[in-house]
Amino acid sequence: MRRMNTASFGPPFSTSNSDVPGNATARTTIALLLFWMVAFVMVRWAGTANGDDHSHSRQEQRRARFQELRETAFLTLRHELSELSQRCHDQGLLQAAQDLTAISLELTNSQNESFRLPSMVQLPVSSRLPEAERLWRVRLRALREDKAAELYSLGRKALGADLPTLAYQLIKDTLRLDPDHQASRRTLGLQLFHDRTRQDDDTYAGEWVSEFEARKRSGSVPEENHPEFGWIPSRHVARYENGERPWKTGWVSVAKEAELRRDFRNAWEIESEHFLVKTNTSREEGVRIVNQLEMFHEWLTSNFAAFFETPAELKKRFEEAQPRSRSVRDAEPMKVHYYATRAEYDRVIRSKSELLARVVTNGLYWEPDRTSYFFRNPDDESLLTVFHEATHQILDLATAADRRTAARKRKAVLRQPQIRDWVMCENSNFWMLEGIACYFESIRISDGAIVVGDPGYVRFQAAQQRLLRDNFYVPLQLFSGLGKDAFQHHPNLPQLYSQASGFAHFLLHYQNGTYRDDFVRLLSAAYRPDLKNVLKEPSLEEITGVKFAVLDQQYREHLHQLSMQTAQIEQP
Repeated sequence: MRRMNTASFGPPFSTSNSDVPGNATARTTIALLLFWMVAFVMVRWAGTANGDDHSHSRQEQRRARFQELRETAFLTLRHELSELSQRCHDQGLLQAAQDLTAISLELTNSQNESFRLPSMVQLPVSSRLPEAERLWRVRLRALREDKAAELYSLGRKALGADLPTLAYQLIKDTLRLDPDHQASRRTLGLQLFHDRTRQDDDTYAGEWVSEFEARKRSGSVPEENHPEFGWIPSRHVARYENGERPWKTGWVSVAKEAELRRDFRNAWEIESEHFLVKTNTSREEGVRIVNQLEMFHEWLTSNFAAFFETPAELKKRFEEAQPRSRSVRDAEPMKVHYYATRAEYDRVIRSKSELLARVVTNGLYWEPDRTSYFFRNPDDESLLTVFHEATHQILDLATAADRRTAARKRKAVLRQPQIRDWVMCENSNFWMLEGIACYFESIRISDGAIVVGDPGYVRFQAAQQRLLRDNFYVPLQLFSGLGKDAFQHHPNLPQLYSQASGFAHFLLHYQNGTYRDDFVRLLSAAYRPDLKNVLKEPSLEEITGVKFAVLDQQYREHLHQLSMQTAQIEQP
C-alpha cells in the first residue's frame, strides 16, 4: 500500500558513450588499452588462484572476474571494429568507415542499459551489393556473431558460478551483438514467428515473439497489438480507426461507448500477456497502462531471475535453452482496476476493511483478491503508484503457492491445530517489502527502454536528507529486526520508508551491484521460505557474509556518493 503520492521527478541519470576514433593513433591507443585490460584480468585470476585475499567475499571476487572478462570482450570487439573501419577508410569507403564507428559506439558501450533489442530477424547480407560493401558487411556480421558466442559461453559459466544477474546481463549482451542467437532468445522465452500475411515480402525473414503473441497472431481469429487499442481482431482494425466500437452484437460510436462504459460494471477490459486492466477512463489509457506494466514485468523477471526461479530451474533453462518454467505467464492474468475518479476508488477500497476505511491511499495491492487498485489523478499523470503496487503484486503472485506450502509445513513443525496464513516478514525484514516497491517508483520507460535507480528521484533524495542532514538512521541490525507490525506502527514511519528506499538502492547499486544478487536472495528467502528450516528468519548479514556494522558504513558512503551525483546533475 502506498500512502504518499510522490510525483516529483529528478533529472535523468545516464552514462554517456565513449568515442571510437578511426585513425591510426586511436587504433594504437585501443590496442594498448586492450593489452593492459587482458594483463589486469590475468593478474586478478592468478592472484585469486594463489590465495590473494581481498576485502570482498569470494562471491564478489568471482563476480569481478566475470565483469572484467565481459569488459575485455567488448574492448576486443571495439578494437576489431576499429580496424575494420580503418580498412574501409583506406579503401576510400568513407561512409562505411563512419557507419562502422557509429555501430561500434552502440554495440560496445557495455554500460548502455537502454539498448533496445530488435524483434525482427536479420536479413542475410545481399549478394547484389557491390563487392567491397558486401565484404565489409559479411566481416561485420562474423565479428558480431563470434563475440556473441563468446559472451553466451561466459554467461553460462557465470550462472554456474552462482551469478544469475550477471548471467542474464551476458545473455542480453549476446543478443545485442547477435539478435538472432537462438539459444539466448529461447532462454528469454521468445520463439521464431512468421507472419503469414508477409510470406511474399522479400524484406521480411520473421520475428522473435513470446508464445502469447504467437498464439494471438496465428489463432483462428488473428489479432494484432494495435498501439492505441491493444489486442484486437485484425479484421476490426479499420473500423476502430474509423471511430467505431464493438458493443454486444453490434457497433456504436466512440462517444456512445464512452457513455456506456462510464459505469465500472461495463468498464473496458484490456488483456495482455500477464495483466488484465479494467478501467472506465478510456481504452487508450488502459492500453498505455497495460503496455507499461508488461515492459516492467519483462524487465523485472529478467533482471531478478533468481527470485522467480530456483537455481536448479535456472540452470536447466540455460542448459536446455527453454522458456522459464516458474512463471505467471501461463496463469490467470494479474488484475488491475483503474478508476476514473478518486471517489470511485475510495468507495471500493474503504469497503474492504475497517483499517482502509480510516486511511487515505493513492493505490493499493489487495492480497485477498489479488488485485491492484488505482485511480486517475488529474494532477499527476505519472504511473509511480502503479509501479509501486505492481511490484507487490508481481512478487506476491509469483510465489504465493510457495508460502501456502510453507504454512502447511509450519503447522506440522509447530503442531498447530490449523493452518495459519503466512504473513510476509511478520517478524523481521519488513523494510525490504516497501523498500523494493519504493525503489521501482523510479523507473523510467522511454521508447521501449527502461532506466531505474535515478539518484535524483525524490525517494532517494529523501533518504539522503534523513541520513546526511537530519542525522536520522536506524542501524541495519535493528532495522532488519523490525517485523510487519513494528515497522508499520513505528512513530517514525515516514523516515523508515525513506531509509528503506535508500537501502534498496544501496544493495542494488553499491560498487556496480556488489550486493544485487544477495538482495534478490534475501527477497526470495522471505517470499519463498526454506521448507527445510521453515522457522528460520533470513538474515542479510548471513547472506552477504558482511557484518551489519560494515554494511552500515558502506550505506553511508553510498548515500554520500548519491548526494554528490545529485548535486552535480542539479548544477546549471
